[in-house]
Amino acid sequence: MLDTQSIPFSVVSEKDLRRQIDRSVSRALTDADYARLLLTDPTVALEDHGCPPQQYRTLRSIRATDLVDFARQAQALFWIVEPNPIHMEAQLPRAAAAAL
Repeated sequence: MLDTQSIPFSVVSEKDLRRQIDRSVSRALTDADYARLLLTDPTVALEDHGCPPQQYRTLRSIRATDLVDFARQAQALFWIVEPNPIHMEAQLPRAAAAAL
């Protein structure tokens, strides 16, 4: 169950949350104590800001063994990447050939 009393009242946008995650990973690269804290409790990336409960739960669900693993999981959860049309066009001839 989510403890809403531990979530600060200000709410951040997804863009701000991604920026905060970026800053946290950058800081963790040079601060071993902070890195351990981030891996133990990913919500420290929120600093003094909050986020919607679903994003908070999603951030808290990250169980990483190292910073690279943390960054990969955070990217998969919070950075939705749209397909690259140029890359997709390059795949079309191969997909058509495979269908034959």
